[in-house]
Amino acid sequence: MITKDNRDLENYHPMKFIDQMERNKHILLLYDDQKYANWIIARYVNNGIAKGESCVFYSYDRPEKAEKQLDAEGIDVALLKQKKQLRIYQIDRSVDKKRDLLLALKQRNYEMKESTKGMKAPYRFIGKSIPDVGTKDGIDFGILVEGTGHLHFDEFNCSLVCYYDISEIEPTGRHEWISSLLKSHHYVIYATEPNKAVAFETALLEQD
Repeated sequence: MITKDNRDLENYHPMKFIDQMERNKHILLLYDDQKYANWIIARYVNNGIAKGESCVFYSYDRPEKAEKQLDAEGIDVALLKQKKQLRIYQIDRSVDKKRDLLLALKQRNYEMKESTKGMKAPYRFIGKSIPDVGTKDGIDFGILVEGTGHLHFDEFNCSLVCYYDISEIEPTGRHEWISSLLKSHHYVIYATEPNKAVAFETALLEQD
């Protein structure tokens, strides 16, 4: 049955963009409405599963919350977990409070290894990479983590969606934070109302 929501989803510009996304890309997802972010995340997972990739959803909350979110978008979480094609991995980013770049990067490397045990490559990851974007100090540290991770991204042999709710970003540091993210990702998707939503390759910003 084709519903209004289904038609809206299929005609949503960022959805068509993510369908054409190449493998092993670092994607930035900014949003101001959770509904549209959920559309993108679910499509990203479904596309990965269809291509035989293993998907890992990183969550700060209990896994059940993320499972409910994906189930609501039509993803059979229970079946995919059983087949080891999908995993909801609860993370603890308290180490970031120490503002130690090397320690933070080691923690992320550990999480990638632990979260994919028993799964088959290639991998797709989804998660909020920087937990504290509500303070200027957190943003400054996040710029270092995201930038360093992107410089070495090709070494990870995976695709990754980093998502951020714009309303949670500290207002005085918002411009600097988003500008830095555009430099440390291959693609950016702004998930909002259809007439305002955009998606593009960040390399276009570097062209004259």
